[in-house]
Amino acid sequence: MMKNVTLLLICSLFVVGCAREPEVKDQSLQGRNMIRLNMDGTAYSATMDQSAAQQAVNDIKQKQAIRDAVAVNTKNKLFLAYQVKHMERFHKKQIEKEVQKQLKERFPQHQVVISSDLKLFWKTNELKKQLQKTRMGERKLNEEIEKLKKLSEETA
Repeated sequence: MMKNVTLLLICSLFVVGCAREPEVKDQSLQGRNMIRLNMDGTAYSATMDQSAAQQAVNDIKQKQAIRDAVAVNTKNKLFLAYQVKHMERFHKKQIEKEVQKQLKERFPQHQVVISSDLKLFWKTNELKKQLQKTRMGERKLNEEIEKLKKLSEETA
């Protein structure tokens, strides 16, 4: 009788202990707020500052010819994709020159790449959502921006 009670108690503790495993994993150091180290030993946060991208989008949306815009940035790169209003598409080249000039003046420290291609707009929006959902490192974000840049050169 005592063996059965002991065995039942051990089994119930095992089941209760394993049932909380996902909660414990979320609270562990392997979570989202982990601090990474640079190669020189200095710590940096896993989040990327997207304030330059947000400022660029706000500036470009002020133009009458622009319907929508989305952007992502790293410390030295800025990729902006925008949509031109339907009746303004005949002036696409002129709009592109104005946008490029405005962003280069506003962000001289960034390598600015722009595109009015709808596919790149979607991919940039997808990247922005992924960046908000997961904490992407600068190296990975630079690679993604380079992919978008290559796609924009192919379509041009």
